[in-house]
Amino acid sequence: MDKLVRTIELPLAKRVVEKAGLYIVPKSRIKELASVAADAYRDYPLHNWFSGGKYDEYVSEKIMEISLRTMSDDAVIYADSEELNGFAVWLPLGFEGSKTLPFLTNGGLKIIFHSGLRIIGRLLTYETYAMNLKKEFTGNVDWYLYNLSVKKSAQGKGIAGKLLRPMLEFCDKENIVTYLETNKEINVSLYEHFGFELSKKELIPKSSVMHYAMVRNPETQNIG
Repeated sequence: MDKLVRTIELPLAKRVVEKAGLYIVPKSRIKELASVAADAYRDYPLHNWFSGGKYDEYVSEKIMEISLRTMSDDAVIYADSEELNGFAVWLPLGFEGSKTLPFLTNGGLKIIFHSGLRIIGRLLTYETYAMNLKKEFTGNVDWYLYNLSVKKSAQGKGIAGKLLRPMLEFCDKENIVTYLETNKEINVSLYEHFGFELSKKELIPKSSVMHYAMVRNPETQNIG
């Protein structure tokens, strides 16, 4: 990742988030975030596929914990409050995907011991596919919404919007494209409300999981 992005864009985005009253989550609380994500992703199609067709809370939580630890230095990770009812993870311009070795050294081997080698194949298949699509639609010149998770018990209370608006307004001001993907059709309308457009809908290779790639061009009007 470009040094200028690290030294300028990341701190600038973090200041925007903090100014909006959101909570920048320290590394010491990453495990708690992984637990929030595992709760939000219960029976999520992609995570079910990672586990061989059936949801495995341990695997889902571990994948999120390892991913967050791997990218923590290069991401803006923040929650609605210190209670961690929901959180978002954004990766700046130039992100091309997680590297395999850091993933394994941050705990990926535990997933292999738990689920077998096939899960690594599924993770790599998805990572390659998803990052190729991101590059196709944005040239990797985007802020990438890697994750948006809200606890089941806190959903329907406006937390997703609270988490999204400050970063989207920041990207509008900076004239930067934003990108995300989801694997649930019901989520598409949520993101469309915030200005994202569906760019591609197709099955992930070697799976029965539908993938929705969404792009948002910077806007000049206020975000609803």
